Amino acid sequence: MALKGLMEERHLSYRQLAYKTKLSAGYLNHLTKGTRPVPADPVLAVLAEALCVEPDFFVEYRLRQVAGVLDDAPVLADKLYGILLRNLPVPEDIGESLSHPHNGGNGRAQTAAVGF
Repeated sequence: MALKGLMEERHLSYRQLAYKTKLSAGYLNHLTKGTRPVPADPVLAVLAEALCVEPDFFVEYRLRQVAGVLDDAPVLADKLYGILLRNLPVPEDIGESLSHPHNGGNGRAQTAAVGF
């Protein structure tokens, strides 16, 4: 839906977007109709650049980033599962991370947790 909405908003045809992205117009058509799987992150990045948005405009991209962080941090995954699906209170360490949007310079995990 996001791709189709951006194309409409920018008055781009499938051919025009195909030219900008080097992807086929047919493939783009399938993506907007949902008859092809969501493309990999590099393809989403190409689409995002052509449409003048950040890759994280697409929810699928954001979900993959979060999943990658959670794969590397099972304790964080367990805590978030409890918060999101069991309505448990936000633990102090996660609340602290959420209240400080800066990641301190290194951390993929902190950045994704804040963005999540």
